[in-house]
Amino acid sequence: MAHLIEDRGHFAPDGSWPISVLVTDMNIQRNLYVNGEDHIGGSMLRIVNEVDIGRDWSDHALWWPEKRRWLRHTRSTLDQNGITAETQLEFTPRHKEVKVQLPDKQLIDARLDFSVNVFQCTQQLCRDLGIRYSEELSLKRYIPPEILRKGTAYESENGPTPIRPGEESIGPMTLRKATPIFASQSNLDRRKRHQSPALSTQGHVFNAYEMGTLPRHGNTLPRGISPGPGAYNDTMRRNMMPSISFCEGLENENFDMALVHSPRIAPTKDTPVFRPQTLVEKAALNRGWLDSSRSLMEQGVFEGDIVILQYRFMSFFDLNPRYDPVRINQLYEQAKWSILLEELDHTEEEATLFAALQLQATLQRDSPEPEEPGKDDVDIMLDELEQSLDAAAFSRRSDLTQVPELADYLKYMKPKKLAAFKGFKRAFFTFRDLYLSYYNSSAEIGGNPLGNFSLKGCEVAPDVSVSQGKYHIKLLVPTAEGMTDLVLKCETEHQYARWMAACRLASRGKSMADASYQQEVDSIKGLINMQQGTLPRNENGSGKRQAAAVRLPDDFNVEEYVSQRYAKRRSKQQFQQRISDAHSNVKQLTATEAKLQYVRAWQALPEHGMHYFVVRFRNGNRKSDLIGIASNRIVKFNIDNGESVKTWRYTNMKKWHVNWEIRHLKVQFNEEDIEFKPLSADCKVVHEFIGGYIFVSMRNKEQSQQLNEEMFHQLTGGWG
Repeated sequence: MAHLIEDRGHFAPDGSWPISVLVTDMNIQRNLYVNGEDHIGGSMLRIVNEVDIGRDWSDHALWWPEKRRWLRHTRSTLDQNGITAETQLEFTPRHKEVKVQLPDKQLIDARLDFSVNVFQCTQQLCRDLGIRYSEELSLKRYIPPEILRKGTAYESENGPTPIRPGEESIGPMTLRKATPIFASQSNLDRRKRHQSPALSTQGHVFNAYEMGTLPRHGNTLPRGISPGPGAYNDTMRRNMMPSISFCEGLENENFDMALVHSPRIAPTKDTPVFRPQTLVEKAALNRGWLDSSRSLMEQGVFEGDIVILQYRFMSFFDLNPRYDPVRINQLYEQAKWSILLEELDHTEEEATLFAALQLQATLQRDSPEPEEPGKDDVDIMLDELEQSLDAAAFSRRSDLTQVPELADYLKYMKPKKLAAFKGFKRAFFTFRDLYLSYYNSSAEIGGNPLGNFSLKGCEVAPDVSVSQGKYHIKLLVPTAEGMTDLVLKCETEHQYARWMAACRLASRGKSMADASYQQEVDSIKGLINMQQGTLPRNENGSGKRQAAAVRLPDDFNVEEYVSQRYAKRRSKQQFQQRISDAHSNVKQLTATEAKLQYVRAWQALPEHGMHYFVVRFRNGNRKSDLIGIASNRIVKFNIDNGESVKTWRYTNMKKWHVNWEIRHLKVQFNEEDIEFKPLSADCKVVHEFIGGYIFVSMRNKEQSQQLNEEMFHQLTGGWG
């Protein structure tokens, strides 16, 4: 029979041996006599019986500080886990208090499960917050801005600058000596911890998950039965909505209004924020992402620390104002802060549009959302189902009598050619399927074109200035000679919308026959109309009239609406007038509609969804390079000027994996293989972005929306 004694040097006659156990929340250090055939679950139960304190122990589990792992496989023996007489264990609660910074910069207290992987932890947190599709978000460590700036010293062979002594385990079955990125204001007043961060260089993680063998206060669970999620419904220190499943939603009145309409947070000069100035500094924004396959505790996050909840994968599925008021607001807030902190490049016209939409969302904050008259919940759900089925059927249509085609006179220029100094040339362009061709005139159609490009896999970027009448489309087309630059100049916004929509779809491998073409055209037109600051015009330019300017709030602060870069260019009065004029075209929107339009305008920015990393390719060149990971491609950039050098599409990818020994990422494409070592972040972070984007791209309204965690880990795990 195992028992607790004070003498560590005593061995029982039956051959049992002592292990040191610390009950962390009671600060009790004892030695438990065990033998190698004892099970983890049985040892935990005997600890509770010997301590003999009437309390709820169901949330406690054994933690091995030296190996940095939970002993979660309760039916495994001590010998199977490698426990010896020298082992020091901790008996500690799985749920611990942390501070969570939400996408809207609110800092809330939360009880998170430190024993489950970050993917499950994020799912539980989003369920309590009322955010659907938690796979789009993840958790980050909090890194102070001054550390982020220092961390751009990417030339270091060992990666980011160390912050705190210790070890961080990243990747399957590995531990590496590197300091976990961490900083927290709560460090200043945190009480002394009783566990040591000193770690060895070996470890093993069981995939099985069994908890709940301990008695609950006032009740006893059968052996091997885990307490349900409802046992910890008080995760947040605020009134949260009931638990919802992956694809369920609730009515607006069930959501916390502080999450639907975020409190005002005004940026000041004293606010500690990080404003990246270069692409290399933008790469620092991707430091701190936690490994989704491992728990918070295993990655060096402690009780009282600050963790950041953010949207990680910029692919947002089924945004529905009826079910997603919190989700839409938090997404809008993250977009807003990325604009204010200049994380994404944008023009002054776009900045004015963002400010106008933000102003409308603020003015309509307390106004009730309009309801559809004469329809109950069943009617609304049936309408939504009908629209989904119609869209799905339309997207599969194959009975087109003719292939859609564009044909018009445009002006073009090849910037890298010697003739570029002559400016734009006029030619007759045709667009059919995925091919762009151009001729001297329309009479030459049927003959040999001056140029013919396949736009599948090309890079498409807008270059628009509504005030100057500038409607340019920048193309970077992969050809046999390499990447070819081509700029198309459209004469009108209507012409621009049609050609831009066609180019965007072609870059994704879709023709104009796709059901989303007209939606893309309408979205581009709507964005241009909002940038005009006037009521919409028809295609011949008539019908233009100026709407009455809105009266700005008395406490209006330009810096809350416009980034510092543009706020410094004009006086406060000038920007107030520009924002007031731009607001006239969005004043009819509700708060939710304004937020959704803000998100759509944000998604239309060229840099949206591009995550930068400083890497070194394994080609004998010691020079550092810059890559970008997006939802459908990997892009190599010139690290000096930011120009795109080469693009690899996921559609041409055969497989990818991580070499954990040298921490290299290898990706095999149809045409070539690439291998590189990330320098600005760990290779697991880069790998998760690739696999995660492939995972979220597989979602479809025609399929079950049950979250497939196993598939996510298969795509992001890093095995070859």
